[in-house]
Amino acid sequence: MIKPFSFAWLLLLLPGLAFAALGQRIDLSSSAPVAGRQLTAAAIGAPYRVVQDQDAAGRVIRQFVAGDGTVFAVAWSGATLPDLQQLLGGYFPAFRQSQQGNRQGLNGMRGQVGSFVVQSSGRLGAFSGFAYDSALLPAGVTVDQLK
Repeated sequence: MIKPFSFAWLLLLLPGLAFAALGQRIDLSSSAPVAGRQLTAAAIGAPYRVVQDQDAAGRVIRQFVAGDGTVFAVAWSGATLPDLQQLLGGYFPAFRQSQQGNRQGLNGMRGQVGSFVVQSSGRLGAFSGFAYDSALLPAGVTVDQLK
């Protein structure tokens, strides 16, 4: 018999939703619907789209996707952290470097390594964050437009 507390840990070990990591390309042309996925235009005439997924644990992941399909920014929120290594992909070492140089305290982090920028905050039951590669931002898009 699995105890309820053990079951919660089991949910954290399940693979994440199918998506591309930061800096990778995502296929938005698939006509097959994905459970929990929403695809929206950011704004009329915006040069990017937002793909939003919600996993079984209730975490919301937003991917900001340029016209060529490249994920140039990601955001997350939920009661627990998502798999940041999967979400950030090749940028995960830069994330770890930002963590080590963090001066924001226990509940917040802000860092930059090269063109990679990350902001993260959280405490038990409420985590959120935002990461992007400034070199991948579509022309005319500012970070303030993404929040």
